[in-house]
Amino acid sequence: MLSGKLKQLSVLLLLIFIILSVLLAQDKKNASVKFVIGKAKILPNQKTNWQDAKLNMAIKKGDRIKTYLNARIELEMPDGSIIKINENTIFDVKEIKFAEDKNEDEMSFTLWAGNIWAKFKKVVSTRQKREIDSPSAVVAIRGTTLEIDVDQDQTTRVRVSEGQVAVTSKDVGGQVIVGSNQESTVEKGKAPTPPSTPSTPDGSGDELEADFVFEVNTAKLQFTDPAVLMAGVSIRGSVTPGYIVAADGQPLNVDQNGNFSGRVKVQEGVNEVSITAQKDGQSHKKEVKFLVNTKRPELRLSKPIVAGFNNRRDYSLSGAVFDYTPKDRIKVFINGQFVTEVAGRGSFNRTIILNEGKNEIKITAVDVSKNKTEIAEHIFLDTVKPIITITQPAKRKKLLLTPPLGPPDQDVSAERFRQQIRGLIIDPQPSSGIKRITINGKEIQPSSDGSFETTIVLKRGENHLSFYAEDLAGNISRDNTRTVLVP
Repeated sequence: MLSGKLKQLSVLLLLIFIILSVLLAQDKKNASVKFVIGKAKILPNQKTNWQDAKLNMAIKKGDRIKTYLNARIELEMPDGSIIKINENTIFDVKEIKFAEDKNEDEMSFTLWAGNIWAKFKKVVSTRQKREIDSPSAVVAIRGTTLEIDVDQDQTTRVRVSEGQVAVTSKDVGGQVIVGSNQESTVEKGKAPTPPSTPSTPDGSGDELEADFVFEVNTAKLQFTDPAVLMAGVSIRGSVTPGYIVAADGQPLNVDQNGNFSGRVKVQEGVNEVSITAQKDGQSHKKEVKFLVNTKRPELRLSKPIVAGFNNRRDYSLSGAVFDYTPKDRIKVFINGQFVTEVAGRGSFNRTIILNEGKNEIKITAVDVSKNKTEIAEHIFLDTVKPIITITQPAKRKKLLLTPPLGPPDQDVSAERFRQQIRGLIIDPQPSSGIKRITINGKEIQPSSDGSFETTIVLKRGENHLSFYAEDLAGNISRDNTRTVLVP
């Protein structure tokens, strides 16, 4: 009994060992994120959704990496090689293979734009391939510490601090060997320049040495809380111990481990802050930009929305939008539909088509920091005219034979006759409601069910009856078909 259980336990442990071995073997074939600061995104192979880069995340063949302002991500290859991807960079992992992969040993990458620093393990065999290409060049590596820049015009600059690389133009051929403390440049459509000694570092902080650290970490680069104008923006980061760090000339607190922190004053709009690290006459600098946008856009209508009833399907809206934050941009929407985008201030105009019945009109102004201002009203569209029905006199022409009002001996010119008027007024749906009913200019009040009744005074001869009905939306109906003849 006990022997059987021991056998089962042994089988289980063997299975766990095999699974772990497979997982470890798979993990050794992938790169991994060993350091990340700022905003960095990963687009996995054959996926459409970007993911946030996280510590120890596996980076595989076909993955794309994108860094934003003041961001950096550091990758460790399965063989221990290191690649640092600096800010505003787009970088692809094309291939990672090793000897067990069909007897191949290859790592290849593409730097589309931006800057990387890399330190590769020494290549000891001709079948080992280490390669980085760009839109204009191919860099073949054999155990090298180097830096590569790709500008917006696709110019590629290769600097080698240790080892050597072969730099080839993608367009016109030509190859140069760049050795330790040398650099070469490849412009799009041109051959590589001959290797030369790099110029003296300009203090920008883009050093080739792997042991120098100077990172600036801000919680965010955009602020909408007005409190930041008084309290300032918090800046944190790390630097190689022993350096003095300042922001726009104001010293920041630096501890013994090189962690620094402090606050800098900012104002409304774009703020450019210079962070410097100094030691023994050496100076390194990084520029950080903040957008402080605490003001909501102002929205003014040239023609105010007339809240209530309307009888026109087309309704014209025009106005202006203002935002006093420097360099701000504002988008204007009407009922969620984009109308225009203005820089700082501008006007807008749009004709909208109303639906019968109740319509909500919402005008929204949104700036780049999502500060929002809205104006909302309701308009009721009623394009249907009231319906007038006359029940008395029933006929369009009537002969009135009733005696006149007043005593029989009254003067003929002053004789008066009367006529009973009855009818019904209906305001069809969508109903805005009856505003006014008149008969021969005399206003009358209908009952709650729409019926009306009144008496009018006539004179001898033809008496034309004029009926007028208007609803609250401004739709008007008239009936001038009735005539009463008094002989």
